[in-house]
Amino acid sequence: MKQVKINRGAHLTQATIGVLTISSVTHNPIGDETIHQVDYAPIYTLENPLRATDKDNRIPAGEYKCVPYSGAKYKNVYHVQNVPNRSAILIHWGNTEKDTEGCILLGNRVGEINGAPAVLDSRKCFERFRELIGQNEFILIIED
Repeated sequence: MKQVKINRGAHLTQATIGVLTISSVTHNPIGDETIHQVDYAPIYTLENPLRATDKDNRIPAGEYKCVPYSGAKYKNVYHVQNVPNRSAILIHWGNTEKDTEGCILLGNRVGEINGAPAVLDSRKCFERFRELIGQNEFILIIED
């Protein structure tokens, strides 16, 4: 199973910016695990900033199972499961905090749009992410 890790680095008032890595985890017969990074090109993430209410807050650091998901608005994305006090948290494309609604956005670059922190080339980045993950479940680890 693939493992996706987000290391949050920039805790801004308008957004949280992180770096995402994808690894493949294999286990040998004696139970040891080996982790191999899958893609070396950077993937940046944008989430809501740290806020006082669960509804508008970024999701807590921790480990989550993610599964493929297609809904009315977002097709062929990933659903982050079992987020405390939250539902419908997705990993998808978008640029600024206005696009998140609590979800995790992916981009090839970090920049600004109209003065707001943003991830850029998001659709292209998300397509690359989807090619690497496929229609598979994965483990998401978020670290502050």
